Amino acid sequence: MSTFTVIAGREIHLALRNRSIIITALIFAVWFPALSAVGIVATSGASTDPVSGVVAAVTLPIAIFMGYIFCADAFLREKRDGTIETLLCAPVSLRHLWAGKTAGVAIPAYLTTLLAAVVAFAAASTMLNAFPTLDLLLIPHMLIVVPVWILTAAGFVGAAQLALGMRENQILGFLFIFGFFFLIGGLQSVIPGGSAISATAEVALAVTGIALLGLARFIAGKVSKERIVMTIP
Repeated sequence: MSTFTVIAGREIHLALRNRSIIITALIFAVWFPALSAVGIVATSGASTDPVSGVVAAVTLPIAIFMGYIFCADAFLREKRDGTIETLLCAPVSLRHLWAGKTAGVAIPAYLTTLLAAVVAFAAASTMLNAFPTLDLLLIPHMLIVVPVWILTAAGFVGAAQLALGMRENQILGFLFIFGFFFLIGGLQSVIPGGSAISATAEVALAVTGIALLGLARFIAGKVSKERIVMTIP
């Protein structure tokens, strides 16, 4: 079994045991898309055509938020209880440690995002008494774009938590997330079709997310163990 698999499996296990995060994620995954479905029906009337595009747009902020809340405790936990020093002595690079923990928290975050998408479709179907039109572009959206942005959100927060102190992390974590929200909104405003689902929009979002994920990986690789020790309270 590889080191990456061990680290990722450990984070999945810890995330699923954290009841407060699970409850928060489930509430948000049900409440937010259900309200969004009400807005979809209110603006589209009897038409089900816009549903796929709006749901695709709704799942992105949910994905980012899920990546954030599941990652919020993954890196700081070791700093609070002091076990980070033991991890730093392990024969694994910080980049591999970051990658394993990021992938581990991304899996439950992705599952809850899928739940949110299902809730949005179910709510829209119930209110319209018909199943909303499904655009085939939702497949790459949910299989590529959404996971990439979950990894990006978790990766940036994780890299910051490795490099920064406890107080700075509380501030910058939210700044990263809201920055991603504004970035996605900006991309959708300049791409033809706006927030509607389209091949151009999906490619732009995927490329941007992958580029940011690469940047987060680069930042995590530049953090030194001495820097991390200095941030331990």
